[in-house]
Amino acid sequence: MIYKFVPLRRVPCQLHNFGIRQYVSGHLTRFHSTRIAMASTPSTPSDSAQDEPQLQDGHLPDVLASHFAALDLRVGTITAATPNAKARKPAYKLAIDFGPVIGTKTSSAQITHYYKPDELVGRQIIAAVNLGNRRIAGVNSQALVLGADSNGDGVITLLSIERDVPNGTRIS
Repeated sequence: MIYKFVPLRRVPCQLHNFGIRQYVSGHLTRFHSTRIAMASTPSTPSDSAQDEPQLQDGHLPDVLASHFAALDLRVGTITAATPNAKARKPAYKLAIDFGPVIGTKTSSAQITHYYKPDELVGRQIIAAVNLGNRRIAGVNSQALVLGADSNGDGVITLLSIERDVPNGTRIS
């Protein structure tokens, strides 16, 4: 994604804040520190292609540990799951309880292959809760539910924990 709106005189002080990898001829190129199988639907087809890191020798490039540590990964319990009729690909609108400090957040997740809405309610999941809000298929998605895409075909298996823990528990 290219950002042209940052004044050139402010570029040096903004680089760290935006996680900028490179600065080329007045354009800032933002990068993502790691690719985690996203259960969310990209808002436009071009978003996913531009944000996709390139594989190098069969794996993603190394990132700084501080970039990964900046993700706030938490355990939450799904309290409601309904089909998202506005999604291009089958998806559910989820309400997830992250405990008293964070509260309930919503997410749109493409997890319809293995999971039915009634099976999801009460299930503890892992999600990134500090990526900001993003409008996805008519849903104000406030959390990114994490899962594994084992075959690269978009069929997601949710990440889960071995034992129940309190909602809002930080993944470390």
